[in-house]
Amino acid sequence: MFDIQFANKEYLYLLILIPVIAGAFVYYLYRRKKALQSIGNLRTIKMLSPETSKSRPIIRISLALLALTLLIVAVARPRVGSKLRETTSQGNEIMILLDVSNSMRATDMYPNRLENTKNAISKLVRSLSSDKVGLILFAGSAYVQVPLTCDLKATDIFIRSVNCNMISEQGTALGDAINLAIKSFNFDNDLSKSIILVSDGENHEPEPDPIKLAKSCYDKGVVVHTIGVGSTRGVPIPISEGSKDFIKDKSGNIVVSKLDEVSLQKIAEAGGGKYVKATNGNSGFSTIYSEIDKMKKGEIMQFAEYDEKFTFPTLMALIFYVAACFVLNRKNRWIKKMGLFE
Repeated sequence: MFDIQFANKEYLYLLILIPVIAGAFVYYLYRRKKALQSIGNLRTIKMLSPETSKSRPIIRISLALLALTLLIVAVARPRVGSKLRETTSQGNEIMILLDVSNSMRATDMYPNRLENTKNAISKLVRSLSSDKVGLILFAGSAYVQVPLTCDLKATDIFIRSVNCNMISEQGTALGDAINLAIKSFNFDNDLSKSIILVSDGENHEPEPDPIKLAKSCYDKGVVVHTIGVGSTRGVPIPISEGSKDFIKDKSGNIVVSKLDEVSLQKIAEAGGGKYVKATNGNSGFSTIYSEIDKMKKGEIMQFAEYDEKFTFPTLMALIFYVAACFVLNRKNRWIKKMGLFE
């Protein structure tokens, strides 16, 4: 027998709507019948409106409710195959540290620094198969957006949702991001560990010192790579994405953001890693990952494999909904000739 599970079983509570809607429809028919009886004899009224069908509204609502039921089941994501199976794949742990400060809105990369970087990270994640990947966002502070996981599809979804408004505290706390990354690794396994720090390098928080922390990472066996985004000549920062107005300082001067390659190079050097400057044509991630791929790999833990079954109820829901749309409250001429749904 199949062991059917639901990935989003909380949506099954919506099934309570089915009897509620059915009850409301029965009550509607009752009130309609009473209203017609107040007008005159039901048999006489039926003779005066021969095109009206008693059964067709019931068939129509039944098809609609069946479609709604199947749609709710589909949204709940039914799946089978809950057995854990061991994998022999080898991989590493990679924690990506992404700068989401306002300076990442700068348009010296297309369409801007952040969107360009997100696309590059998403492309990298989609190309992986056995590594564990995590994501830390930072600006004036840092937090874990995605813990280290083998669920690369979910990671890709979270990456695409990132924007510069996710951290209200502005700045570029490189040290806080690296420190948080160290705490996020599991040092009890034998997986090689790497950090990819992506930023324009303008560190506004001198403490904790990112270079010292990178050295500490290397001492613990964690290699720190850095990728610089933006131009060294500097560009203004839009107030918001697509805006033609730029951020100004207290004196009213337009703030210019420059790529600080020196800081990022020093962090990579202290962390035993590599620094790459990103361009529109080369994000630098392939270069960095080729370095990571050379490291000793460990065996990835067990995972659950499921066979998703939401496609069938979705298709059937669509079929029943379309069928309900073709069932009119009044008899069609060809239906009347065939004597159906009287």
